[in-house]
Amino acid sequence: MYVHIGGESMVRMHDIVAIMDIESVKSSLIMEEFMKENDNGIVDLCESNCKSIVVTDFRVYLSPLSSSTLKKRSEKMVKPIFK
Repeated sequence: MYVHIGGESMVRMHDIVAIMDIESVKSSLIMEEFMKENDNGIVDLCESNCKSIVVTDFRVYLSPLSSSTLKKRSEKMVKPIFK
């Protein structure tokens, strides 16, 4: 299954490691260092305002969609095993 993360980009759900709000990333020294180390692997999907960061096994995406929207989209793809 794939999740639309903004622009014309989709990523496989199994490749997603983390979805984070951009504000929480900006306030973290560890994430700031992580972003600097992975600068060449960052894909910017935002035309103006970035709201979240999607970390996958292969790349880091800057998304114009909020982390809550991305969470809801990914939850729709997963069917619960138990109710």
